[in-house]
Amino acid sequence: MASALMLSAQKHLNKYLSYYFIVGFVLTHLLYINTPFVNHEWTQRLGIQAALRSDPTLLDTYFEQQTNTLIYSLVSGLALPLLGDSFAAYRVFSLIGGILLLALLARRKMPFLVLIVGLNPLIWIYTGRACPESLSVGLMLLAMDMPRSGIKAGLVGALSAAIKPNSIVVWGSHWGVRWAHGLYKQRALKWRDPILLAGIVAVTGFVVFLVAYYLATGVWIVPDKFQAGLAPSYDSAVSNIFSYGFYLGAMFVITVPFHVRNTPWRWQLAVVVVSVLLAMSNQNLGEMDFGSFNYVFGADLIFVIKVVGFWNFLICIFHFWKKDESRVTLVTILFYIVFLSFSRPVQRYLIFVIPLWATLICRHIELRQILRWSYLSILVGLNVVATMFQVSNAVASQRIAEWSRENNIFIRASTTIYPHVGPFSHHDPQSATSVALSVEPEDEVLTAQDVAVLGYPLKTFYVVRRP
Repeated sequence: MASALMLSAQKHLNKYLSYYFIVGFVLTHLLYINTPFVNHEWTQRLGIQAALRSDPTLLDTYFEQQTNTLIYSLVSGLALPLLGDSFAAYRVFSLIGGILLLALLARRKMPFLVLIVGLNPLIWIYTGRACPESLSVGLMLLAMDMPRSGIKAGLVGALSAAIKPNSIVVWGSHWGVRWAHGLYKQRALKWRDPILLAGIVAVTGFVVFLVAYYLATGVWIVPDKFQAGLAPSYDSAVSNIFSYGFYLGAMFVITVPFHVRNTPWRWQLAVVVVSVLLAMSNQNLGEMDFGSFNYVFGADLIFVIKVVGFWNFLICIFHFWKKDESRVTLVTILFYIVFLSFSRPVQRYLIFVIPLWATLICRHIELRQILRWSYLSILVGLNVVATMFQVSNAVASQRIAEWSRENNIFIRASTTIYPHVGPFSHHDPQSATSVALSVEPEDEVLTAQDVAVLGYPLKTFYVVRRP
């Protein structure tokens, strides 16, 4: 009787684990969804305020800080009547995007897939922040999961690209490769294929959006200020491909034991040599760092992560290519990485292919139970540290802004802290009082705020007056 009950409970857990996790995912994010802004989140508030007030000055400030379109800011405005002008109002649609993403993955009936995507540090962090990526990737996956309704899928795909143009590279290449693959196998041209229709509708819709957006704002895709940074650069492409590759491979390091057991040692050694050589010459040409973990990892550990991560990335490619059913997804991921590598690389852009890469792993790589639980435990630990660091960082920034107001002291808050609080009343770019991460002998320290995790300070903001 007891064994029958345990078996029944196990079946129930396997069936509904994904949904239990999604509930926990939402509740945990709600715990800190209304904490102060961090990094450039404040610009999302600036965007909707510029629209509501029809203020060109606020709009200009937004475009000075953001490459993203205004669409996420405008969507955030839908939450203002319910949540007011709170931090949560600008993050709730990012959380909705994360919920949509995980709910779509849950339909694949692979609970571990939902867990490793939801607990992936990039997915976890940016789902809890006022950033367009999470909502865009949720809509992107929804569009890609609607193959029988070409028009609906195309419209959803166009919306995802309007929120964050990166998605067009994923669904565009995915639908294009799927259509070409089907054409090759069937040896017949199908113009009424819903996949082809979805692509045509999505591209048309996105172009219409770009024209309308240009007429309304004078901005074509991204502001002129950022055009140079996004211009194609062939000299840096190899380094950027390595950066995206090691980052993706390192995040899914759980596949390493499988490759060690199932890959000929000659292949392993050859890939190690390639990875070491590329790691030695690799440069961070954008935002390919480790965020809060830069203060935890040393240079030696980061080098090891790069080597092992890229090694894992290449071996995964060899393994996935052997499976005919995985090639379309693999080509989509590789095309996306190569395409993005010709401009400034940013680690959070991998959000758009993390669900696809994780799906390939869950379908084609055998993972032992102890590895699964160990990996999930590591992800939980990483997310706890990263979340607590960002919240502490944001709180410290806000306290310094409040201190400057209370003491009527104007501070020169540079990129060290200024993005965390946005334009505030006591910011003066000419002030002799500034925010620094270290103190010089001649500095007069007026106040300081620690950024700590579990009581351990990782960095300190100093407000100093320099002669």
